[in-house]
Amino acid sequence: MNKEILNYSSRPFSFMHMVTASPTDIATHIHDCYELFFFISGDLTYYIEGQAYQLQENDLIMTNAKELHRVVFNSQATYERKYIHFRPDYVSSYQTEQYNLLSYIEKRKLGHFNLIPADKVLKHGIKHLWGRVEQASTDPTPEGQILMKTYFIQMLIAINKVLASYRNPLVDHHKYDHKIVAMLEFINQNLDEKITLNALEQRFYVNKYYLCHIFKQTTGFTVIEYITYKRIMKASELLMSGTTALDVAHAVGFGDYSTFYKAFKKITGLSPKQVINSRA
Repeated sequence: MNKEILNYSSRPFSFMHMVTASPTDIATHIHDCYELFFFISGDLTYYIEGQAYQLQENDLIMTNAKELHRVVFNSQATYERKYIHFRPDYVSSYQTEQYNLLSYIEKRKLGHFNLIPADKVLKHGIKHLWGRVEQASTDPTPEGQILMKTYFIQMLIAINKVLASYRNPLVDHHKYDHKIVAMLEFINQNLDEKITLNALEQRFYVNKYYLCHIFKQTTGFTVIEYITYKRIMKASELLMSGTTALDVAHAVGFGDYSTFYKAFKKITGLSPKQVINSRA
């Protein structure tokens, strides 16, 4: 059962503090915005694009609008977390030619640099600034909303300073499989092609049954689940750019429009036509 401690919601920026007793796994999903996830307690594995993160108290996870992620609970320990969802336009007035607040969120290689460990969260004042954001959100004075945004901007700057200090493209203490990383890159670069387990088996010299096992174990997703989600994400981008739905279906590797339509509607909750109309 979920218990809301704090809930602030607006279109470009929202955050929540929640506690869940006896949590259940959170299925593969993606947001149409950026997410900052602050972990407080629980026993879980947080999967993002081929990386498996075992979280500790005060760890911070960030994901952009292209990264698939899911949560698997290792026990029924009480799950407490805070998270912020925001859109780029919320901070656009603070962007300059010399400094891009969102560069590390937007330009990271998918599944890399997602974690800021607790020691850095505390050292760089990120937890403190998060608290100031929450406090300002309940401030009824006219300046409350301005203060909330300025604290959030300071928090993004602190996050960028941490990420700028990373030299290795993969955080050293994360476990990963080189072949899985290569498979993920291959899939993302060839979404318009027919990608089958047999094709992956031949390309990467791994038995397809073992491939399925290590892919799910490493990424938290099945191979087909990952490919389908990625194709639908690419399809959404193409639809928003003005490509017709039929052309999009073929461009992202679907053999027929009916299969594409069903997958698109299931994952996005919208029909391709609705996405096209939303551009108006």
